Amino acid sequence: MEGYLKKWTNLFSRWQDRYFILNEDVLLYCDSQGGQIKGQVHLKVSALILVPEDPLRIIINTGTTEIHLRANNINEKIDWINALKSAQDKCLSRQSEIRFEQKIQELLTDVWQTGAIFDETLSMLIPKLEKNSQIKEMADRLESIGKNLKTKITLCAQIVEEEKQKLSNMENGTVYESFIHQNSAQSVMREEQINYQHQPQHGQSSQMSITEITQLIRERQPIKYSNLINNPAFQKIKFTNSPKRDRLPYRKDPNEKINVWYLCKELIGKDLGRFSVPIILNEPLSMLQRLAEQMEYSDSLEEADKIAGDSALRMCYIMGFGVSPYSANIGRTKKPFNPILGETYEIQTQNCRFISEQVSHHPPISAGYAESKAFQFWAHTDVQTKFNGLCFQVNPVGLFNVMLKSSNDHYQFNRCTTKVQNILWGQQYLDHMGQMKFVNLTTGDNGVLELIEKSGKSESEMRGYVKDKNGIEKYKLKGFWNDRLIAYDSQREIIVWKRHQLPQDSDWYYNFTEFAMQLNHLTIDMIKELPCTDCRLRPDQLAFENGWIDLASSEKHRLEEKQRARRKAMAAANQVHVPMFFEEMTDPKTNLKWYKYKGNYFQQQWKQVGQELLDLF
Repeated sequence: MEGYLKKWTNLFSRWQDRYFILNEDVLLYCDSQGGQIKGQVHLKVSALILVPEDPLRIIINTGTTEIHLRANNINEKIDWINALKSAQDKCLSRQSEIRFEQKIQELLTDVWQTGAIFDETLSMLIPKLEKNSQIKEMADRLESIGKNLKTKITLCAQIVEEEKQKLSNMENGTVYESFIHQNSAQSVMREEQINYQHQPQHGQSSQMSITEITQLIRERQPIKYSNLINNPAFQKIKFTNSPKRDRLPYRKDPNEKINVWYLCKELIGKDLGRFSVPIILNEPLSMLQRLAEQMEYSDSLEEADKIAGDSALRMCYIMGFGVSPYSANIGRTKKPFNPILGETYEIQTQNCRFISEQVSHHPPISAGYAESKAFQFWAHTDVQTKFNGLCFQVNPVGLFNVMLKSSNDHYQFNRCTTKVQNILWGQQYLDHMGQMKFVNLTTGDNGVLELIEKSGKSESEMRGYVKDKNGIEKYKLKGFWNDRLIAYDSQREIIVWKRHQLPQDSDWYYNFTEFAMQLNHLTIDMIKELPCTDCRLRPDQLAFENGWIDLASSEKHRLEEKQRARRKAMAAANQVHVPMFFEEMTDPKTNLKWYKYKGNYFQQQWKQVGQELLDLF
């Protein structure tokens, strides 16, 4: 609706004709028809007031001011009042529908997240209960109940989706249709954004397609060639030999909401008793690469190796290295990709080289080893998890080891407890707490670093000490795990670890550090040289990193089915998976399991013709 109304201006000009235009829930006005817009009123936050003493007057209260209008006659006033109220009612109805949809989306998101946690917790629990038949039977029943619940919840979600589609067809132009168009538009925008980002940049090295690259490895690496040559994710990308990158290929809006309707659509027709974690709950890194992130601050080990005559100060630097990975987790509540059994990862930095391998599927365990001129490092990831409905708690099992070559010091330390708070509602965040205990098995020095649980008085705080073998305190430690660690005595303070500055716009790239940005970077030379099991060559992870969600989801499902088929074939043949580069050992002193690096990766024996590794991808 549009037309002339009188508007009160001021005491001198009094009532003046203005041309008003009602556009949905916004009332615009100009000096004259076709003139420049002078102002606007948002009706969704405004109130309409009638004046009995003046039957032609309409007052609009915006919350900050009042706009006084007058119609030319009573019929015109009634028409405007009806139009304004109708616009307000439609706006409130749309807001109610949007809130309703958001509520459903939040609840269904919580269902999938909780279901994912249930599956992972149960997968870790069952192998540990196999020796007790009664408890194992209870765990199997719990697994069956969990699958039944997931099936029914998923069916409910599909019914909601079907009803939404019916309503969308019945009410053309409602919020539901807008929602569908909005998601379609966002998909187009994402595709355009990705296409733009993949244009050659100034100074970028020459590009090659996967077809061109794989022709060079066709004969000597047939498994890799077969996996890459026709894969749609690899076919969409032009690769370069740029040694480093400062951003991921796809910018992900940090405030983007999970599209639960997309999940419902994906599940229609699928086996509802067995669905994996939705890929949109992941970050584009593997757990093997997460283990490699321990090496971001390997310069702390280099510094420790240079210190002569003060074993306690060397210990302080080791403690800084031990706590450093927690700073890289800030804002990263997405889970890494679960590695496939036998999957590997390698990275070489300026001062060290690192290799990791997925050595166990149930429970999921990743083993890692690093070496340089100054140190050796080895560790594995094995965790115990708890979920109480409010937070997800991770308790790492096993010890991390460091050997300094100059002093021959051998250090062991444990990781502390990590909690993902507000799993079901509120803003999710990570908190690290508990004691990290360090011991120098060579000198007898020991240290404790306590990470204090977040409270109203403290956040990210840590404090500790280092003592010699006689129990005499040599250094105290203080700091914050999201900033720095300081060692001090009565004479001096030394910063033994300091967090690196985050890259620009890191919140648009999963809050990755500069080091994490490089972990999945794939170049032409890497495609030619990496073993076929390296997780950089995973098509689902590569597609997800590029923002191709549908492709990533389908590839992830394909790889999971391929892994299940391989496990079934091995079970039928009474075969047991044996890690290629690590050997399971038991520490005679602690009786704890650990994984010894066999020393056969960096010699590149797997590059020999006929010696390719497993066909995983």
